Amino acid sequence: MRKIIFFSLFFCLHIGVAQTDVDYESTMKTIVASYNANDSQKIFDQFSTDLQASFTLDKVKEFITKNMDSQGKFSEFDLMDQDEGYRYLVQSDSDSVILVIKLSPDLKLTKFLIE
Repeated sequence: MRKIIFFSLFFCLHIGVAQTDVDYESTMKTIVASYNANDSQKIFDQFSTDLQASFTLDKVKEFITKNMDSQGKFSEFDLMDQDEGYRYLVQSDSDSVILVIKLSPDLKLTKFLIE
């Protein structure tokens, strides 16, 4: 009986604080839609406080402008792996890029970079 209670508590705690593949996919959909709409504010609003301090709104605007000029709009994305954050292969109008993201327990982006 103790094992069942322990497992139940562990499972509930794990579900309560862990990010899921669905959370990451939802975040990626928002990033792609916001990027294509040139909505840097919406992307910036998904950043954690620490990431906002280092990756300012002006840098997000610059990121979108620079990549939109060279890559075009993003179309689709596929999960590549989950090592040190989720790595997605993102297809654009002219090429593809690898976007790495990581979410905090409150589903804010703590990592956002293109490899």
